[in-house]
Amino acid sequence: MKQFEIYQHPDGRLEAVKQGWNWPAFFFGALWALYCRLWKIAVLTFVGVFIVSMAGALDESGLLDVMLNIVCLGLYVAFGLNGNRWKQRHLMASGFHSAGTLEAKSIKQAIAGHVERQQTQGADMASHTFQA
Repeated sequence: MKQFEIYQHPDGRLEAVKQGWNWPAFFFGALWALYCRLWKIAVLTFVGVFIVSMAGALDESGLLDVMLNIVCLGLYVAFGLNGNRWKQRHLMASGFHSAGTLEAKSIKQAIAGHVERQQTQGADMASHTFQA
């Protein structure tokens, strides 16, 4: 089971973000950022990789190319480590607020579990109000 943070928008939309390492961000980097609508991160990554590629192409010894490949690997590790945090910040900036955490196997199950938890809490509150 994975730990998910649930975010809710005032209009009712729900998003779930897994805590910890982000494999899609690690493997796909800037493409993952585009998919998640993290425009600044995507553009900065594309520009950075382009500059690194140009610098590597100008080096004839090959040593700079090896060093630049290590830098690129570090960049993708940074995506894996920080991808979920970047997505959380983007959601908060877009008007979402944290609605709690829960454990689930997938994002869909996390959202379904949150909806079920809300319905259960709503039913409990309604029964307490009725009894009062």
